[in-house]
Amino acid sequence: MKDGSDRAGYLEAWLYNHSEAARRSLWRRVHAPGQTLILVAVLGFVLALPAYLWLLLENARALSAGVDHQPRIALYLDLEGGEALTGTAARIDALPGVAEVTAIEADAALAAYRESLPDPALLDWLEDNPLPAIIEVLPLERTPEAVAAMEQQLATLLPEATVISDHEWVRQLDALHAAGLRVLLVVSALLALGITLILAVASAAELRERHEEIAISRITGATDRFLRRPSLYGGLLLGVGGGLVSLILLGIVVMMTRSPVEEAAVVFGIPFAFAGPQARVGLMLVGTGLVLGWIGARLGSAAALRD
Repeated sequence: MKDGSDRAGYLEAWLYNHSEAARRSLWRRVHAPGQTLILVAVLGFVLALPAYLWLLLENARALSAGVDHQPRIALYLDLEGGEALTGTAARIDALPGVAEVTAIEADAALAAYRESLPDPALLDWLEDNPLPAIIEVLPLERTPEAVAAMEQQLATLLPEATVISDHEWVRQLDALHAAGLRVLLVVSALLALGITLILAVASAAELRERHEEIAISRITGATDRFLRRPSLYGGLLLGVGGGLVSLILLGIVVMMTRSPVEEAAVVFGIPFAFAGPQARVGLMLVGTGLVLGWIGARLGSAAALRD
């Protein structure tokens, strides 16, 4: 019974100390509005910039997917008659990993080419059709490795065919996207380091201004954990404020970007809707702000208390 009452008393004291530290931290933030607003604005900008760049990168990827960039494999065959072409297309369609097969007879290919010419009479001098029959294969998986494997499988199945694929653009897009993500990660890390140091300096300066109060508190037996607690709550408050500001900034820049990007897509005949931030992006921004605010306050308070 005594142990239960002791635990209840300890929990009550713990809650009181933390609530009092949070209250004092909030009071200091409110009574220093200039510094608070500057720190919150800087943190919000640092959080919003990588999020905006990431949205641009993802929308660029979605925009490129709207273009007809599906990796196709073309097989050029010397086949006479539609039945032979249909049978070969059926054999390919039965292979695993094939999403779609399109068979184009040689006469149909020549007719399509004739229509694309400004003067179809240019081909009247031809005695025979020089174009082969074509089978276009759309792989189920669109990764460069899957397309290359499908190309090899088709070359083994039909050694007499000339196999040509356009999977290189897939590899190029993936490489560009990976490079963009790497650059974004580096920029985000540098910005996070910079704002953490700024918050650490601000937290240390705040504690140094209270050096007399801290000295008296230490005489009465206050520990470093107790003394840094208000600073940690202050860092958390700045983190929440920075996360909310970053959401506002992100919403503004997305609204400014959406209309011109969608209009440009319409000009190029691409159906595209600029995707804004989802709820998980907001949670990540607020959570990142909390972490950076706490780390900055922890580093700054530790340095100030050591001095």
